[in-house]
Amino acid sequence: MIETLIAAVDSAWLRGAVGGPFAPAFAAAGRKLGKGPVDAAALRAAGWLVPDAIAADEVGRAALVLGAIGGEREPVAFVRDLVRRGELRERQAVLRVLAVLPDPARFVDIGVDACRTNVLGVFCAIACDNAFPPAWFAPRAFDQMVLKALFVGAPVGRIHRLAERRTAELVRMVDAYASERRAAGRPVPDDAKLATGR
Repeated sequence: MIETLIAAVDSAWLRGAVGGPFAPAFAAAGRKLGKGPVDAAALRAAGWLVPDAIAADEVGRAALVLGAIGGEREPVAFVRDLVRRGELRERQAVLRVLAVLPDPARFVDIGVDACRTNVLGVFCAIACDNAFPPAWFAPRAFDQMVLKALFVGAPVGRIHRLAERRTAELVRMVDAYASERRAAGRPVPDDAKLATGR
């Protein structure tokens, strides 16, 4: 997977940085790689679900994380620290790569915690075009993520495997949310229909 990410970015700097000192490379990735587009279809074909608009800096940072994590004594603490302390695009990159990290189940708490953010870009990085939540979130956590997507205006249609993971409890929660909106004279987002399947 690392080679696929490096090839997608097509950067000699990234090739030399992966596996080297992590912190300075991770911090420099935005400046070195920029926010230009990459071939998202090639990344998806290699097994990493990403949005069409994923940029070079995010892909590069994901490659750096993949290259570093095997050498970390405490990989969960390492990833948690990146998500908590990183700037916006750094956090997005780390959340997008969770699904392809070694033993991804150990990062569930990090993914669930990320859904509590009110920063739309960070929330979308974990909730939308990401294979991690449907693969590893418990039903309650997944349902709450979908409801949060409605609250913050994230595109529910981009939640991976939503139809498969839809539960009766999710439908009840979304119906209650819609009823509250109507009672307050507020419009119900069209995406509520995607969440309930009707």
